[in-house]
Amino acid sequence: MTTGVSIGETEIKSSEIQKNVDDILTARNGVDTSQMQLIEGAELLRNQAQFLIIRVLLDKVALDKNLSITSADVAARRADTISRLGGESQLPTALVGANLAASNLEAYLRILLISDRLNVELINAGVAEDEAASEVSKLVIDTALKLGVKVDAKYGKWNPTTATIEAADATSGAVTPLP
Repeated sequence: MTTGVSIGETEIKSSEIQKNVDDILTARNGVDTSQMQLIEGAELLRNQAQFLIIRVLLDKVALDKNLSITSADVAARRADTISRLGGESQLPTALVGANLAASNLEAYLRILLISDRLNVELINAGVAEDEAASEVSKLVIDTALKLGVKVDAKYGKWNPTTATIEAADATSGAVTPLP
């Protein structure tokens, strides 16, 4: 098993990233995607690796800030989301449209809850409402810098300034397209 991504001491195997991609591709077979603009290939791999990185980074930020997100919080957010979608039957289509594996729904809702709570904390501490999201991003970037993030070249190149994986040539120029 090769490491796809490492964030500090946390390692995410390439197989975990690939499983998310496989789950998303399988889910696409069960819904009408004809009107969706879905990401594919290397972009989908990069997207899933990025999701897993953000999950780890925001969990660390929450720990550092003593934010507690309970199972009940996640369940309430899930119920609210399903209600807004118009029922459980709409969930598969929404997940496919969001490029989210059903197995990652709880983690995604946790990310949203952490982000929301950080926004509220920052606003309550005097940060302007329109700057709170930017401040949350700074917390994520600072945490990534502190922990150190390494990304296998097949997913792209880690940009520490933005805490994102950017598209890159995984072959380092060894393979060039035909003219």
